[in-house]
Amino acid sequence: MTKKDILEWDIATWSRALRFWEKTILAQNINLQNGLEIGAHNGGISLFFAKKYGAKMVCSDLEPASAKAKSLHDKHKVSRLIEYAGINASAIPYPDDSFDFVVFKSVLGGIGRNGQAEKQKQALAEIHRVLKPGGVLFFAENMRGSVLHRLARRVFMPWGKSWRYLKIKELRRWLSIFESHKIRTTGFFAAFVPKPEWLKTLAAKVDLLFFYLPQKWEYVAYGFARK
Repeated sequence: MTKKDILEWDIATWSRALRFWEKTILAQNINLQNGLEIGAHNGGISLFFAKKYGAKMVCSDLEPASAKAKSLHDKHKVSRLIEYAGINASAIPYPDDSFDFVVFKSVLGGIGRNGQAEKQKQALAEIHRVLKPGGVLFFAENMRGSVLHRLARRVFMPWGKSWRYLKIKELRRWLSIFESHKIRTTGFFAAFVPKPEWLKTLAAKVDLLFFYLPQKWEYVAYGFARK
């Protein structure tokens, strides 16, 4: 299992979320028996939790999992731990207190497409609802970032005009329904660097030198929230 299997793109930047989750799990002895991945795409995050922690995962997206996700899980021999589901995150079809943990990566912006902030807020409320008492949300999300990030997305990304990137203050406010939460931010220059991946990795290392940048200028937020 490689970080590319798990994260797919901009690996050096997003892998900081993985390391933070691992440290949190170790420090807080979090129960990882039953998990739900929202917006799974090709199933890399479900792979991570199933392979590393033996978690039973519901790997979900708006449509049931892609053939690529199933192939990835078969390759790493975790298919027995994973079931697939089509789930709208703003109306999760599970009872209250169903999961020990929920996880997502780069999902809320799509849920809020075309200015639908209420759907983003509702998705976090639904995640809170389906978590067991003491359960944990692990998150990593594309954020609004700086003026330069917003301009570049509108010009160069097909979805840049419709995707609703969160402000850090929105994320803090919406996570306040949880008993506790921690948010970290990262990434500035790496967002502007195209492939190959080694070049993005170099830019991500440069980002670490600019640790004094305001959180609202950075384009990835990650952390956890406990119910």
